[in-house]
Amino acid sequence: MSEIDDITHQLEKLLADPMADAVSGHITIVAASAPTGRSRYQECALEVIARAPGVPDTTVHTAVVTSRKYWPTVGAVLPARVSVSAPENIDVDWDALAR
Repeated sequence: MSEIDDITHQLEKLLADPMADAVSGHITIVAASAPTGRSRYQECALEVIARAPGVPDTTVHTAVVTSRKYWPTVGAVLPARVSVSAPENIDVDWDALAR
């Protein structure tokens, strides 16, 4: 862990950030709502499985606003940070949908 990462981690703990103890992992999309209407950007409701070392697999219901062009698909795996103490708290790299 770099010095900056260490300082960031300490600040998150001081501020009681729910992601203070997060570790690198990933999510697997198991359900995604379909786009509706013709709007380019829409909210997609998702059910995902969060996985990370030392954390039990956890089902999480979440949502993302995204372009129809990059709509999430069932089975997709995206990088994420997962809280060790509360694995329902996730920070997903949604930009990975465009890659």
